[in-house]
Amino acid sequence: MKPLMCALGALLFLNGCGGASAESSTLPSEVATADLPDAEAVRVEVVTLEPSDASITLELPGEIQGSEDALLAAALGGFVEEVRVDNGDEVRRGDVLVVVDRRTRAAQAAQAEAQLQQAEADLRRQQALGELASAATLQQLETAVAIATAGAELARTQLSRATIRAPFDGVIGGIDIEIGEVANPGAPVARLVKLDPIKVQLSVSDRDVVALKPGMAARVTTAARGDLREGVIAHVAPVADLSTRSFLVDVEAANPERDLLPGMIARVHVEETLAEGVVVIPQDWIVTRLDGYGLFVEVDGRAAWRAVTLGDVVRGQVVVDSGLAPGDRVVVTGQHTLADGDPLLIAREGQCCTQGRAQF
Repeated sequence: MKPLMCALGALLFLNGCGGASAESSTLPSEVATADLPDAEAVRVEVVTLEPSDASITLELPGEIQGSEDALLAAALGGFVEEVRVDNGDEVRRGDVLVVVDRRTRAAQAAQAEAQLQQAEADLRRQQALGELASAATLQQLETAVAIATAGAELARTQLSRATIRAPFDGVIGGIDIEIGEVANPGAPVARLVKLDPIKVQLSVSDRDVVALKPGMAARVTTAARGDLREGVIAHVAPVADLSTRSFLVDVEAANPERDLLPGMIARVHVEETLAEGVVVIPQDWIVTRLDGYGLFVEVDGRAAWRAVTLGDVVRGQVVVDSGLAPGDRVVVTGQHTLADGDPLLIAREGQCCTQGRAQF
């Protein structure tokens, strides 16, 4: 029985195959001839360019400092004769703050002046002899006058440095000396801070610092004060801090009430439109070649290479000065593996750009 059953099974199998072939031959012609994508086409996403604005928006923390902040010291040291200020006092430029060993310096200055007068008198008497004066004696007296002149100038300089004066208008932030003490040479005796305007110092990354320029508007807020202060970027460091690899940026803001104090933490907001109505794209869309930068655009279903000239970099965005125009259909995914003329399979289409990103 087994050979007979095998034969019947084989016969049924052949009839089934023949039936399937007959049925497939009757499929509609439009299905058999449907357009299928090229098997070698690259799957990509495409966006249509539109004019937009190149703008920067940053919010960074920073520390409030005085716009000027100085530690004042007794250059030569000595006995402290007078202390004329206290913590919190407001002073004007040129005001006397501390007097250190002025009497000693004044005596030395008077002695040096007397020595100079004596040397000059000796030289005049020798010169009055005319031809009777020896050249060697005249030279010695002239040298004595030069030495005495230098000594008098040194004594006058030391006398002036015995009086510590305010180098700018400000507030005494600390006084670390008392009358009767002996100050060490170069040891700080007072701190002077200028509180209006104040300065907020920021540490900015290399990605962001390229978009910041002195003169840009900025806004300063603090947790201690609820109001918003208008400020301006005063200085951008030309080199990075070697310890942090960040760039120091100073923002100045008015502080007429002196309610923003050094040491407070502030947040600085910077919003600036760098260019209007330009082509701005994310940097990661750019394709780098040995001969320059460019992008691929879709033209009639194929990739077309466009060399571009790049302008300002704004965080993760870059302004395209030439090579692209509004209406171009730029390939934004899969572009790094393309070659000029490759067929494209467009998986998704969108518009560029809103806040620097494509919208699909």
